[in-house]
Amino acid sequence: MINKQTLNKIRMNVDKYLSEIVGNERFSGAVLISMGDDKIINKGLGMANYELDVPNTPKTIFRIGSVTKQFTAVAIMQLFEKRLINLDDTLDKYITDYPKGDKITIHHLLTHTSGIFNHARIEGFHKRIMKTNHRVEDLIGEFRNLPYNFEPGTKYSYSNSGFMLLGYIIEKVYGLSYEQYLKDNIFKVLSMNNTGVDNHIQLIKNRASGYSLDVERKTFSNCDFIDMSVCYAAGNLYSTSEDLFAWNKALFEGKLISKESLRQMISKHANAGQDGFYGYGTLINDEKIGGKIRKKVYHSGGIPGFFSANNVFPDEDIQIIAISNIRNEYFYNEVTKIESIVFENLD
Repeated sequence: MINKQTLNKIRMNVDKYLSEIVGNERFSGAVLISMGDDKIINKGLGMANYELDVPNTPKTIFRIGSVTKQFTAVAIMQLFEKRLINLDDTLDKYITDYPKGDKITIHHLLTHTSGIFNHARIEGFHKRIMKTNHRVEDLIGEFRNLPYNFEPGTKYSYSNSGFMLLGYIIEKVYGLSYEQYLKDNIFKVLSMNNTGVDNHIQLIKNRASGYSLDVERKTFSNCDFIDMSVCYAAGNLYSTSEDLFAWNKALFEGKLISKESLRQMISKHANAGQDGFYGYGTLINDEKIGGKIRKKVYHSGGIPGFFSANNVFPDEDIQIIAISNIRNEYFYNEVTKIESIVFENLD
């Protein structure tokens, strides 16, 4: 049990740091820090829309990019628990003519060990693919015939394409869209009323605009347009810091999948280099923070105009969630600093 004096010190020091980075116009977004059920920091900072002077709040909606992969992985584990799929199923069971589909398993897709080329690195992606609406079949068609990075199961290489295929598998098995699956089996179950699949046409109340920061000139600009269909099950969700808090609590408390499925999700399946290890839609790292080695289960997200960090320290039951609607090079260093402030005050 953390005493009130320690909690107040953490609040004060985090608040001071947040004021500094917002004052330097480097951060705009939302930050939530929880210990157990208590949200010791839960605030919006900067502007959701700089042109209209609309401030961010804890209920502001942001694009969360690749944090989406956690939701896709849980959906797969739910289908696995219902015995509708097996983790060693090969891709050719769902797409009969996929190149090397008899060698790629669902496990490979979940752990970025399939060797499938990352579609976000296709030449011309930002000029052609990113700005165009795609059906999932067309999206898969953009990368399915590209050369493999390596033989399936032999190495690790982060690939959004693998999670595109996982979304497609969810649709084939469930019989409805990926979006509908998440609504029926996750969002409604957890009353995550401010989380969903994003697109630029839909009117979404409290949605933040995304910005880019010119570091040298210290000026903002509206971010590049991206059609969210190209992110699909790898990165097309929007959410709030409060909904992500509810998501993390439910996941680690066994309300969405069993403890055994969670153990598989947060096992160190593939060496991800300096990021630690990749599980199923999660990264796992043992980091020295505040003088101790601490287990961190996390995922980050980056998409035009937005950065996100969804970090859980399960042994201490601490969450540190940060989402920014200014895409700038400082973001992840700022999150690391917030972690340091929190843990340097704990025994």
